[in-house]
Amino acid sequence: MVEAALQQVKLLESLDFDLIKVSLKAFDVPTTIEAYQDIAQKIPYPLHIGITEAGTPRTGIIRSTVGISTLLYLGIGDTIRVSLTAHPREEVIAAYEILKSLNLRQHGPILVSCPSCGRAEVDIIRLAGEVEEKLLKIDKPIRVAVMGCVVNGPGEARDADIGIACGKGRAILFKKGKKIKVVEEKDFLKALMAEVERF
Repeated sequence: MVEAALQQVKLLESLDFDLIKVSLKAFDVPTTIEAYQDIAQKIPYPLHIGITEAGTPRTGIIRSTVGISTLLYLGIGDTIRVSLTAHPREEVIAAYEILKSLNLRQHGPILVSCPSCGRAEVDIIRLAGEVEEKLLKIDKPIRVAVMGCVVNGPGEARDADIGIACGKGRAILFKKGKKIKVVEEKDFLKALMAEVERF
């Protein structure tokens, strides 16, 4: 791949054309990373990175994230494309999440949520899913935490702007790690989203 790309670059340069961007995307993640590392040392042109034909969202997002994140973390890449067998909006959402996870770009909220465990006394999976759905309609960069336990929740998510730590039938709402109020289970989603809007 690298040799073929370098031949094309030389051809364009021989025609006095230097508005070049190079893409070496492959399906295989290690191959893609090695190719970009190699060519990044050999040319001064911007690189368009991604994992091509990555698949459906379930596996394609993982494959794309591993490849794109590794390259970006190494300082390689100027533009990205997440290639999924899905609606193009899913590609854009995945790309923004990759950039947000590396602190390269802020775009909309970040959801922090704990895994389900034996301490959870509420359906944390359902609540986190509902919050995630509501956050899709918000553009401002805000970190929102949905935690399944009042013991560890506020401490584990202390960097969140707004959060909820749920217990049996009640939850603590917190802002920047400090408790602001207690809410009943029927109001978990509504109360949390009201604080997000207020923030």
